[in-house]
Amino acid sequence: MIRKASILGLSMLLGACATAAGHHPAPALPTENFTLQTASTVDQIALAPHAEGLSAAQRAAVADLAQRFHSAGGEVITVQSATGGDEAATKSAWNVKAALEQAGVPAERVRLGAYTAADPAAAPVLASFKVLSAVVPQCGREWNDLTATRDNRAYADFGCSVTANLAAQIANPRDIGGPAAADPADAGRRSVVLDKYRKGEMTASAKDASADGKVAQVVQ
Repeated sequence: MIRKASILGLSMLLGACATAAGHHPAPALPTENFTLQTASTVDQIALAPHAEGLSAAQRAAVADLAQRFHSAGGEVITVQSATGGDEAATKSAWNVKAALEQAGVPAERVRLGAYTAADPAAAPVLASFKVLSAVVPQCGREWNDLTATRDNRAYADFGCSVTANLAAQIANPRDIGGPAAADPADAGRRSVVLDKYRKGEMTASAKDASADGKVAQVVQ
């Protein structure tokens, strides 16, 4: 009887030390707490209508907008004049469109439109495009006790800095949503390489003399 009680007590003691499978969640990865996200904003300029055309300052503002459009990889620039405005506003909208095209924006990517204004006679011409930017999370707002590891769980700020650095460095935020389309392969070069391969010739480019180098012997 005593022997049975000892065995029963030992089994209970060992069972208390064991951990049930799947009781604790798997450790979180840095990308699980904080993920890369994008936000859409609008880059817009307002131009006062002039019957005589765009002023020098307005042309400079339109050129700067076109430059930002190219840098941001924008899709469409919308030029809007107020509904019910005078002829000068409509003419200014067309002048803005022409200035954008002169700055290198393709004509098919400039769209004319209208918007409702409280005072159409005093309403400016608006030129704008949507900008997609990466959202940089604010890190360091909440810290846990990093020595409390009994639950095997990631602390609240785990992975925030990694995501913040990626968001700050990414060149094209559209890559967050999916990979960019690959450029087409050079069919001509591929044909040359395959032809040399079939003939058993070297497929590498000829060695350039400028690629040769020697260690300087100035310090001996």
